[in-house]
Amino acid sequence: MKTGITLLFYIILVFILVICGCSTSSPHNLTSSPNNTGMMSIPLGGGSQNAFSSSPNSAGTLGIPLGSGQFVFNDSLGNADRPITVYTYRPAAWNQSGPILIVIPGAGRDGESPRDTWVPYAEQYSSLLIVPEFSLEYYPNDLWYVLGNTFGTKSWNPKANWTYMAIEHLFDYVREKTGATRNTYLLDGHSAGGQFVHRLVTFLPDARYSRAVAANPGLYVMPVYSVPYTLGLKDSPLPESDLPKVFSRKLIIMSGGSDTDPNDSSLANFPAAEAQGSNRFERAKNYFATAQAEAASLHVPLNWEYHVVPGIGHDEAGMAGPSAEMLFNTT
Repeated sequence: MKTGITLLFYIILVFILVICGCSTSSPHNLTSSPNNTGMMSIPLGGGSQNAFSSSPNSAGTLGIPLGSGQFVFNDSLGNADRPITVYTYRPAAWNQSGPILIVIPGAGRDGESPRDTWVPYAEQYSSLLIVPEFSLEYYPNDLWYVLGNTFGTKSWNPKANWTYMAIEHLFDYVREKTGATRNTYLLDGHSAGGQFVHRLVTFLPDARYSRAVAANPGLYVMPVYSVPYTLGLKDSPLPESDLPKVFSRKLIIMSGGSDTDPNDSSLANFPAAEAQGSNRFERAKNYFATAQAEAASLHVPLNWEYHVVPGIGHDEAGMAGPSAEMLFNTT
């Protein structure tokens, strides 16, 4: 372990304690080290402790109720003492060979609202919809949520305890309960959920998503080793040799064409964040352009995409339809 990492952890934690008291999930509390000069075989999960709530719709042989439902997931292979309420929707047309979409909530953490937003698209594409709610009670700040509980005060946390890994464990649990036969899932997140998604893509290059959408994030981990973690990959848990694999996966960055308000109170505005751009639209373009340049310098292909949704601002409902089209239409 590099000594610089320990110092970086100390600076990050002190800075977060000062500005947010480790009690809020608001995106502007995602911090980097004050001396940052730039832009800022997986095991099966689940277990007998997980139980579906009662529902007027019978789960039948598919394990998840028809229509809307919810259950509590205790990740026995990760942070078993931090339960996750999971909101679900199963269309009547979904069968065990059908797609599974996992949607990551934004900074408010509420899972029911994004579930309801995505119901029409679950119906349209006959997809099982899974929305994990990482509550403020058990995942109280950005260290636990968008930063994924990757590090403690002195060292990296075991990968099994990263919050990102809960998605992998949950996917196995859903497959176990439903008999789903697909080996991959689709992944989407808007705003802080988009921060979570693109960081999962970055730090879990072997995760089993087939396509991932990060829509309107306010802050990025730039895919370069010239920028210190948490806003770059220097001294991060991703080895440099794994970056080409990250670039080879299908990440789709979605930008609302009107998500351009530089005075948005939820937008991080410390200097290293401002270096990424003055608003979310600029930061998304900068992130994708940085990935293009880095992939070219490494002489490796970049399998990412960048799409703009004209006339849409920071609006999950407005972004959901275009995001769904990108996720489900693969031809």
